[in-house]
Amino acid sequence: MTKLHRYIDDPMSFFFWDVDEIAVFSCFLVMGLLTNLLTAIMPIGLVLCFVLSKIKQSRAEGFFMHILYWYGIYWLKGCPPSWVRELHE
Repeated sequence: MTKLHRYIDDPMSFFFWDVDEIAVFSCFLVMGLLTNLLTAIMPIGLVLCFVLSKIKQSRAEGFFMHILYWYGIYWLKGCPPSWVRELHE
C-alpha cells in the first residue's frame, strides 16, 4: 500500500521511503552490483536508510538542506553564500 500525500508540498516517496532514502539505498545497491559484493554491501545500504529515516524524524523539516547550504553544496535563492559571515550594506 502506498502512502497518499495530504499536501502538495510533501516529498516524493516510493512505498514507505522518501526519495533521498531511495538514493542512498540505490547507491549501495549499484556499488554492490559493480563489485560483486551485493550480499555484503546491500545490508549496509539498508542500515544507512534506516538511520537516515530516524535522523530525519528527530530533526526539523529541511534540516539536511540547511546542512547542504552551510557546506556550500546547495544554494538558496536570495541568500548570500554560506562562507560570507558579515553582511555589508
